Amino acid sequence: MSVKWRPRLKLALKSKGFGSRLLCAIRYFTLHSHLLVRNMAADPRAPVANEIDKVLDKFTNYETTTVAAIENVEEKLQELLEQMENAVPMESSIILDDSVEGSEDSNSPRLTSEQVSNLIATLEEAKSVCSGVSSKHRELHSFVSKVGKAIDKNFENSYSFMQTSTPFLREETRPRLYEIVCNHLCREGLQSTADQLMEDCDMSLRSEFMSTFREVNQIVAALKEKDLQPAMKWATNNTEKLREKKSGLEFKLHRLAFISLVAGGAHNLSAAVEYARDNFTPFIPNHQSAIQHVMGSLVFMRTGLENTPYSALLQPSQWEDLIQTFTKDACTVLGVSLHSPLGVCISAGCTALPVLLNINQALNSQVHNMWSAKEELPIEISLGKNSYYHSIFSCPIMRQQSTESNPPMRLTCGHVISKDALVKLTQASNKRTQSSRRVKCPYCPVEQSPQDPLQIIF
Repeated sequence: MSVKWRPRLKLALKSKGFGSRLLCAIRYFTLHSHLLVRNMAADPRAPVANEIDKVLDKFTNYETTTVAAIENVEEKLQELLEQMENAVPMESSIILDDSVEGSEDSNSPRLTSEQVSNLIATLEEAKSVCSGVSSKHRELHSFVSKVGKAIDKNFENSYSFMQTSTPFLREETRPRLYEIVCNHLCREGLQSTADQLMEDCDMSLRSEFMSTFREVNQIVAALKEKDLQPAMKWATNNTEKLREKKSGLEFKLHRLAFISLVAGGAHNLSAAVEYARDNFTPFIPNHQSAIQHVMGSLVFMRTGLENTPYSALLQPSQWEDLIQTFTKDACTVLGVSLHSPLGVCISAGCTALPVLLNINQALNSQVHNMWSAKEELPIEISLGKNSYYHSIFSCPIMRQQSTESNPPMRLTCGHVISKDALVKLTQASNKRTQSSRRVKCPYCPVEQSPQDPLQIIF
């Protein structure tokens, strides 16, 4: 790695006692976790990717050169075979050589000395080509084996140091694991695989759950084929719920249906105007500008929209956006999460694992058995904005993230601090003034009783 944190960390570990060394290491990794994430996210995969690229290049070059050489030899052999079949039969029993006599076949073909020379040369060439192909094939094995060596070198092959328990391998929790996997398969549209797994495990999911996701997956498949009818039928059946959520799905469906009519050509002009009049009216209050824009495309129906300011209406991204909107709104209406819980957990684990592996490798070389009982380190690992599911409050006084035992508290003035900070401010105020128990806000002059602040629940 290019990051110069290892020498400083080793120096810190050698200069203090065991407890201080561990604390120093934890603080250091907490401060430099972003460097670990950035470097570990790139380092293990880059060497393997380079080796794979080399293998692919070799296979491409092997296919290009060997196929051409083999086809060339095959053409020459085919040409010689045709010459032998068309050769004039010999009156005597001479075959291939005038010195060879006494053949039992009196109708053997006559080959000239030139044909014999060409045959021998072609056979030698075929032998040489086969030898070269075999040699190049052996070379491919060495490049393929380097991929395995790169994987073994750059990836950890044992995660036992992180494994504290196996809750999903116990008999009482195993059905829950099967249910989570089946849930994920149903979400991904692999209904037959989920059915087979449930049959093998002798279990069953709620019929309404499976039928719901089956319908959603069928609608998504239809949208990928640019068929709007199933999605429109579903939106009509759930109009009230979609309007409560202020969804724009219905408008996007009618908008794409209108665009399809416009893209059909000038003979659809009257149908497009009638469709817009019948379906766009309810959406004017919330989508007036979008309706005005799409109606402007009627001017170019005779010439087509490809080279006009409305060419973006024909882009495939319009359908991709509609599929995403439908999937999101369907999950909202059904009361389920947009992403599969199993997929979210695996993604989070794959993001966090490189950092934990690097910490274990760096610290275990200096400190043995440094993991806590829960096999954790107090280090923040960013999983990306897509993994933010709720608000997080960090106390500006204690500089700590709030927890259930240390929730955020709203003072009467409106400023928010953690409960631990409020307790410490109360204790400090009691030491200064024994007569009145008042707490002053650390950000403004407002004073209040310790009982006045209210807990904030996110």
